[in-house]
Amino acid sequence: MELQYMINKSRYFQRQYFRNMRKKLNIEDRKEFSDRASDIAFNCNELLSSKNVAIFMSFDGEIDTSPLILKLWRKNYNVFLPIIHSYLEKILMFVPYFPDTIVKFNKFNIIEPEIDKKKDVLFSKKDMDVIIVPLVAFNKNGYRLGMGGGFYDRILKNWKKEEFVPIGLAYSFQLSNEIIPSYWEVPLLKIVTPDKLWSWNINRA
Repeated sequence: MELQYMINKSRYFQRQYFRNMRKKLNIEDRKEFSDRASDIAFNCNELLSSKNVAIFMSFDGEIDTSPLILKLWRKNYNVFLPIIHSYLEKILMFVPYFPDTIVKFNKFNIIEPEIDKKKDVLFSKKDMDVIIVPLVAFNKNGYRLGMGGGFYDRILKNWKKEEFVPIGLAYSFQLSNEIIPSYWEVPLLKIVTPDKLWSWNINRA
C-alpha cells in the first residue's frame, strides 16, 4: 500500500509538470511540433495499411491532431473520434468524424461529436485498425502516463489480443525516466513525437 501511494504521488506531480510544460508552448512552436509529428505519424506502416483510424481531439495543451486529421481525410481514411459512453464504467466508444460533424464539449471540456445514442451507430475498439492515443508522459519502454481517468487504460488493457494497433502521440519533452507502470498497464507499440518514431518489439500472442 505504501509503495502504491508513493507511485500515485509521483504520478500526480509528473502530470502537473508535463501539463504545465505543454501549456507553456507558444503558438508557433506548437504548430511546428504538431506538423512534424503529423508527417511522421501519417507515414507509419500501421497507418498506411489501415482504413479505420480513431484519433483524439486535442485539449489541455496536447499536441495538435488537426494536421493529421486533415491528412487522413484527404486520403479517404475513415476517421473516428472517441465519445464517453459511460462515465461510471469508463467506457469509450467511437463515432465517425467528418468535416461537417457537429461537435460539443463534454464534461471534461473535451470536444466530441454530438450524437443521438438511440439513433447513431457507435463503434467499438474492435472496429478500429489504429487508435491514436493521447498521453501526458511516456518512458523509454513504451509505457504511458495518462490524465488519470482510466478511459484509455481500459481500451489498452488487452490490446495485444485485439486487431487494432495503439499509437501514442506526444511532444519530445514528454519523455520521462520516472514513470513506474502499474501492474495493469501495458506498453504501446509505437509513440510518435516531432523528432522520432519510437517503436517496440511487442509480442502480440
